[in-house]
Amino acid sequence: MPLSDGWSVPEDIARRWNRAGARLAILVNPHAPSGRLTLVDKLAAIARAFDGVLVIDEAYVDFVDPAIAHDTVNLVRECDNVLLLRTMSKGYSLAGLRLGYGIGSPSLVAPMVLKTKDSYNVDVVVQRLGEAALRHQEEAAASWEFVRAERRRMARELSARGLACAPSQANFLLATMTSRPSGAARRLLQRLADEEVFVRWFDQERLRDSLRISIGTAEENDALLAALDRLLPRVS
Repeated sequence: MPLSDGWSVPEDIARRWNRAGARLAILVNPHAPSGRLTLVDKLAAIARAFDGVLVIDEAYVDFVDPAIAHDTVNLVRECDNVLLLRTMSKGYSLAGLRLGYGIGSPSLVAPMVLKTKDSYNVDVVVQRLGEAALRHQEEAAASWEFVRAERRRMARELSARGLACAPSQANFLLATMTSRPSGAARRLLQRLADEEVFVRWFDQERLRDSLRISIGTAEENDALLAALDRLLPRVS
């Protein structure tokens, strides 16, 4: 279902799902690839209006600005049709571990545990590593704050170079080449790759003029900016 302008969730999305007979719906929040965050009050309204199970994929939630006070755990307590999905891959830098978890009401989670745990359980080594990561919240929080600071800096720097960035609460920015001809984003992607600077481009409607740029180390981000300074004047 297409999102509204600015990558926002349509106000009538629950009604559309109900009309389609959907039993389960998934929202990625913060959204990928825009980084747009749907606030808790709107999520609550959607959950209450939806007749099925609302799965909220929070893969990037660790990077949300704390000033927003975004907390969906209470939403699970209030709405027994909400299931949160989270991962250690992004915020805890453990992509190779392939460890995720869900938060939901007992009535929603219990059947899934009974049906999947026996055959698809997480192995004990991964469980222990995940527990260790969760015990080191100060280190993780420092990493999240670094990403937020670099995200703000990169949004400013990219904007100064003519790449408009959608407001993001994830660990990436969606940068749009607003003043360039069609196809410029893909050509820039290829030229960046030639210099071993890798970003993402999507061959999809509303995204062909944009690049999704992950927030890396300060040195990696500076390397991207330097490459853009060299390449942008030659991309048309």
